[in-house]
Amino acid sequence: MLLCGIYFSVQLSIYANTFWLPSIIKQIPGTTDLTVGFLSSIPWVCAVFAMYFAAKMQDKAKSKKPLLVAALLVAAVGTFAAAIASPVLALVFLAVAAMGFKSASPLFWTIPQSGLHPLVLAPAIAIINSLGNLGGFVAPFGFGIIKEQTGSVVPGLFALAAASTIAAGLVYFLKERRSGGDAVVDSATSPTKAAEANSQPVAARA
Repeated sequence: MLLCGIYFSVQLSIYANTFWLPSIIKQIPGTTDLTVGFLSSIPWVCAVFAMYFAAKMQDKAKSKKPLLVAALLVAAVGTFAAAIASPVLALVFLAVAAMGFKSASPLFWTIPQSGLHPLVLAPAIAIINSLGNLGGFVAPFGFGIIKEQTGSVVPGLFALAAASTIAAGLVYFLKERRSGGDAVVDSATSPTKAAEANSQPVAARA
């Protein structure tokens, strides 16, 4: 359920920004439909570079949890800053937020593989993906209701920032089985040592 909640939050940010980013950018004075389209691509271009560097750091990290927490907090800070900034600065901060929540998605999927038992991994991933992706429905629908009731996207951005912050806190309750995985790798990659041990007399091994 923790994994479902975290992934739900990630999907909230992704889909809310996907659907409502053009409306937010359109508040910049002097923009046209064409410029809104070009400006809407900026956060996603920034996210591509962020995902690349996040993957590079992930390969070197022993634990993926700190990286996931950092990505979620970047998303929260960027979204919160966009809510209180001018329209031009809001675009900049939304680019920062996109770097966070888009990087969080691939970082997230390394956690179930290292924390869940192999026998339940496949159905668990299916459940996480199914329930978490409900954020793709809730985000644009809920964001639209908030904007209709308040006449502003600011409360919706505050809600997204809060969701990312809560998800970052939930990450600390997850468990990773690093030591067990290391032991399996060592025994699998050292067949000669195992053979030598088996070839020794029983008394020597004892």
